[in-house]
Amino acid sequence: MLNKKMKLILLIRYIVLLTALGIIVECELVWVKQIGLPKSITIYENETDAFRTMNLGNAGEEYVKELAGETGDDYEEVLTVAMIYCNYDLTSNKLEKMNEAKYKELLAYYKEEFADEFSSLLNSIKAIFSDIKYFPVPVSTKNKSIWINYVNSWGYERTYGGNRVHEGTDLMADNNQAGYFPIISMTDGVVENIGWLEQGGYRVGIRSRNQGYFYYAHLYSYDENIVEGDTVVAGQILGYMGDTGYSKVEGTSGNFDVHLHMGIYIKTVNYQELSVNPYWVLKSTEDKKLSFSY
Repeated sequence: MLNKKMKLILLIRYIVLLTALGIIVECELVWVKQIGLPKSITIYENETDAFRTMNLGNAGEEYVKELAGETGDDYEEVLTVAMIYCNYDLTSNKLEKMNEAKYKELLAYYKEEFADEFSSLLNSIKAIFSDIKYFPVPVSTKNKSIWINYVNSWGYERTYGGNRVHEGTDLMADNNQAGYFPIISMTDGVVENIGWLEQGGYRVGIRSRNQGYFYYAHLYSYDENIVEGDTVVAGQILGYMGDTGYSKVEGTSGNFDVHLHMGIYIKTVNYQELSVNPYWVLKSTEDKKLSFSY
């Protein structure tokens, strides 16, 4: 058995060892901070509030497009790296520091060190952006003075059915006339859901090729060719803008102004359908409007 003296010596050695290890860890953390090692990411990045807010900004989106052109890489891959680098806020000045060399360095790092996590995040970005071809409301060739307007209402308070937050973007009709504006599919895809919802009124849900779910709500009516299970092409009329919903009684209208509620949803580890902010996604399609005669 150890005597008291030996026990004391061992205790002192143990304390010295722990102290030394603590110094080493602290030094390593300082070193990591000094060399600017990229942030780590998890498989749950696409479930964070920062990611779901989709804070791209006009300048941020243009910067990513330019960088994609310079590198020859897909827009979605460059956007994924940029969002990680800027903590999912491309309106920050930090994006300007990500030149081509920095982007290539970060891309290689995340593909090597966080392959599964990066792939998951990239797939979510693809689900949101890769299949989009058009803005959901075409321009009238007969009356260009009447249009729609929308703001970034992500997270705004909603009270129907209990206190909740707004998980989409509302595109409001200038003329407040139900049935006037045609609504088209932004993507190719499959009609996964169609019919009445208490909150959404008459709605259509389209599943795109990259598994994004595009939700068009409060419709006045459907196009006669839209049936659940059918394949649709981008630009195809789904229905017409209305003011239906906020009632258990199918067909109820007039509880709010005429508008399209546009929602975008992705699949994640913990959610079958998780909403992301469509506002900046819609902004990115402002130059992708079709013209219809109406």
